[in-house]
This record gives sequence, structure tokens and C-alpha cells, in this order.
Amino acid sequence: MPEISAILSLPYIQPGQAQKHVTHNEAIKRLDALVQPVVADRDRAAPPDDPAPGARHLVAAGSSGDWAGQTGRIAIWDGTAWGFEAPLPGWRLHCLAEGADLRFDGTGWTAEEERPLRAASLGINTGPDDTDRLSLAAPSTLLNHAGGDHRLKINRAGAGDTASLLFQTDFAGGAEIGLTGSAGFAIRTSADGADWTTALGLSAQGLASGAAVQSAPDDATPGRLMTVGAFGLGTVAPALTDADAARSGGVFAIALPATGTPGETSGPGLLWVAAAGPQAAAQRLCETATGRVWRRAMAGGVWQGWRREIGQADLLGPVSLADGLPGGAVFDSGESAEGRHLRFADGTQIAWTGAAEFARISEHRLEHVWTFPVPFADTPRVSATLPGAEGDFTALDPGDLGGLMQEAGAASAALRLPRAAGAAGFAAAARVANVGLTALGRWAA
Repeated sequence: MPEISAILSLPYIQPGQAQKHVTHNEAIKRLDALVQPVVADRDRAAPPDDPAPGARHLVAAGSSGDWAGQTGRIAIWDGTAWGFEAPLPGWRLHCLAEGADLRFDGTGWTAEEERPLRAASLGINTGPDDTDRLSLAAPSTLLNHAGGDHRLKINRAGAGDTASLLFQTDFAGGAEIGLTGSAGFAIRTSADGADWTTALGLSAQGLASGAAVQSAPDDATPGRLMTVGAFGLGTVAPALTDADAARSGGVFAIALPATGTPGETSGPGLLWVAAAGPQAAAQRLCETATGRVWRRAMAGGVWQGWRREIGQADLLGPVSLADGLPGGAVFDSGESAEGRHLRFADGTQIAWTGAAEFARISEHRLEHVWTFPVPFADTPRVSATLPGAEGDFTALDPGDLGGLMQEAGAASAALRLPRAAGAAGFAAAARVANVGLTALGRWAA
């Protein structure tokens, strides 16, 4: 027959045992300590100074004195000495100092709130189900820090599964954010909880896509995010073929000539567009091979005519005029044996010479036929300026000359200086050299 019980190690009364009451009383004393066990505290490592008989404590770590080496055991004062009970896994007792029920797990004592909570499902103020195994009905939910950071983790099994936050109205999905069946992060929206649109997706590399992002560099859908290259920003400009249709702001590449561009353009071009609305916009076109620039505006939904912008290289060169609008350089100048000329972009032309010679054709007049350096569109107005040097006058005096007479055409003018009233007839050698002539007219009608 064993001497002690298998669980509480209570002593058995042996057959023929003397002093049976001693064994019996020892068992009663231990049962008195372990049945409905209650300890005063569990944070003492050494016994109290004046314990009362029956005082019980859980010995804390670092035990010393009469409790040395008894960490984790139940210390019991019987009035004369301390006794110790070694717990077995599963023992339970109550700690008065904490008002907590403790359980021994084989290595230490823990209170209920100190142990991990495990449940197949949990409902707080509502009932869980097979899918929503954790359910909460409350005005708000607080997940607080414990003195530092706080992170909410949602883990999924694989890249094809979902780990997300779903926002619902009357249990119908309206928005969702998270990992939704791919490696990228997504923000999705739905009007009915059935059909979903990925408004914004971020790849694992951090690149954006989705309905809220431009689908092409010239996508002008309101509310969308611009991408690199949008309307020619940050990369090669997107190409277009019709300048008249370009009514959204941006920079575009265009092969010239194209629909809606000036007819004299050629080669590659760049088109800048600024828009104030569908009926009001402005364009600026650059012919990249030459640097020439044109501009136009839209008024009331109708494009106005193109106008060249004048730069330094456009000041001198061939001029042109069409429908009253200049199309070439600002000035055109040149020189020939007949003199110099200057043409203006507005159609005005000036020709001049300082070396005209008037010779005697009769005793009444001197004459000079001037062929203009370049022809005029119609008859110009010609004026003459006599030289200031006396050596330019031969066989006459300046006072012998009357006012200039002319028979002018578009290409030349027959100019005459008559004898002044009261002056003697011109001698055969009479002439005037270095007379200044100026013709003012138009090169374009």
C-alpha cells in the first residue's frame, strides 16, 4: 500500500500504524490549505515579519530567507513553521491582493487577463457567424498603443488572396482598400457592392494605375491624376495630326503641314495649347527646323487665323503680304546700280539714289530717266533734292532751275528740271550731277 496519495500527496494511515491521529491530522492540515485555496499575494520573495497561523502566499521569484528555493510554491504558516506545497499543472487559486483567479500552467502562475484568449468565435454586443467570427457592434473601436507604436496587421495566405478593409452601407460594399488578389495595393469603389472599379492601384514598385489615373498622355477626363508625359510634360510630347482638334492644354508633337496649321510650314513641329474652356483656347506653333513661330486663338468656338511671331531672324528678309497680313520678314532691303530700296511688311516701299544726273535735252529743261531699283505695284511719288556742292552744277546756277516735273510709272520715271522763269536758256553743256531722288509707294497693292 502506498504511503501518500497520487495527487495531493496526502499521507495514508498504514495497517497497524501507531499514532494514527498524527497521520490523519497531517492530511487534514494539508487539505485545509489546499481546498478552496486563497493566497494573500504573489509578489513576496521573503516571508512577512509576523504571519498569522494559516497565512498563505505564493513565493515570488528571487526567494530568500525561510522561503529560499521555494519560488512558485504555496507558502503556508502553521503557527510555528513555513510549509510549502508544490503545485501541479492546472491548479487554481485566488489572490486577494489582486482580486484575481490564478492558474498554474506547469511553469508559473497567471491570471485570466494574462493568458492569451483563444476562441473559435467571439461576438461583442452582437453575434458572430461562420465568416465573421469576430463581430462587434459599437459606436467606435479603439486600438490603442502601449506606450509606443501601434500597427494593425492583416495577413493573407497567398498573393492571389485578399487582405483588405471593406467599407459597407447596409452590408453592401462601397469601398475597399488593401491587397485584393495581387501583389499591388488597391483602392476600389462600387455603387452596388457587386461591380467594382479599381480607382487607384499601386504596384509593388510603387507605380500608379487605375481609373483615377490618365489612360493616355492626352486623356483630359476631369478628376484624373496626371502621369509623367501628360500633355507633353516630363517626357516626349504626344503626337497629334489635327491642330483644330487640340483644345486641351498641353504640349504636342505634330508633323507639318497638318490639318489646321499654316500652309507654309513643314517638317516636325511642336504645338502648345492653353485652354480656358471648350470654347476659348490659344495655340502656339513652332516649326522646329527653322524656329519660326505662329500663334492663334479661339473665340466662340472658332479658330482665328494664324499670325507669325517676329523674332530677330525675321527682321530682314523677303517680305510677303496676303489678305492684308504680313507673312515674311519685317524689312526687305537691297541695292543695285539704280540705287537702294527698302520694303516694309505692310506693303510700303521706298527707293532712293544720290547719284542721278540731269542733262540738257533743250534750252528749256534738263531730264533724267530713273529706272527704280525694284518695281512698285503702282506709280510712286518721286521727289528730288539738289546737291549742295557747286561743282555738281555745270553751265548753270541752282537758281536757274524750276520745280521737278515727272512722268512716272511702276518701273521707272522720266524726271525733268525746267528753266526757271526769267532765266537764260540752258547751254548745251548744262547738267546737274549727284541729284538725290526718292520714290515712295507700295510694293503690294
